[in-house]
Amino acid sequence: MTPTLQPIAQALESIHPLLRATHYVLDLETLGKGPNAAIATIGCVRIENGVIGDGLYIRVDVDSAIGFGGETDASTIDFWLRQSEEAQREIHHGFNRVKINNALIQLADFIDRPAAIYGETYVWGNGATFDNVIISTAFQRAHVPRPWPYWNDRDLRTIVQLYPEAKKSVPFVGLKHHALDDAMHEARILVAALKLHIARSPA
Repeated sequence: MTPTLQPIAQALESIHPLLRATHYVLDLETLGKGPNAAIATIGCVRIENGVIGDGLYIRVDVDSAIGFGGETDASTIDFWLRQSEEAQREIHHGFNRVKINNALIQLADFIDRPAAIYGETYVWGNGATFDNVIISTAFQRAHVPRPWPYWNDRDLRTIVQLYPEAKKSVPFVGLKHHALDDAMHEARILVAALKLHIARSPA
C-alpha cells in the first residue's frame, strides 16, 4: 500500500465492518414489473462510513431502453397515469435523457471503486426481485459489465423487517416515485437500520 493511502486504511480499521463497507442504495422507476422491465429513471445514493454521500440521477431514453429489450406492461403504465404530473414528467418528458447503455456506464462508473480503500461494495434494492434484478438484466442486455458481484446484492425490505423502527424514524422528503428522492429516503432508513443492528449485536 502506498504511504498516501496508509492513514485512510488505518482510520477505517477502527470502524465496524458494516459501516466500513461502501453501500449504494439503488432505486429504479420503470415501465414494467418483470426482470426485463424498461427503465425510465435511475437513482443511486452512496453511503460511506455510515454517512450519506453523493447521489446520481439519470433520466433514461425509454425508447433506447425498449430497444435494448426492456419491456413495458399495461398495469405499470396505468400506475404512472395515476401519479402526480411532476412524477410523470420525470418518466416521459424530454429533459436531457440518456440512452440506456450510456446510463448504465454512468452508473457503473459511480459504483466502481477499489475495495482495498473503500471496503466491500454492497448494492441495496427495495425488494429482492426488483431493482437489483432489473438493473442486472439491463447490464447483461447492454453488454456493460456490472461493477459489483452478485453476492453483494442486498435487500432493504429484509433489514427493515428486522428493524422496523428505522423506517418509522425517517420522514420522507421530496417527490414520491422520483428515483433519487426515493433512493435518498431509503439510504436514510438503511443507515438507521445498520446502526441499530450494530448496537444490538454482540461485541
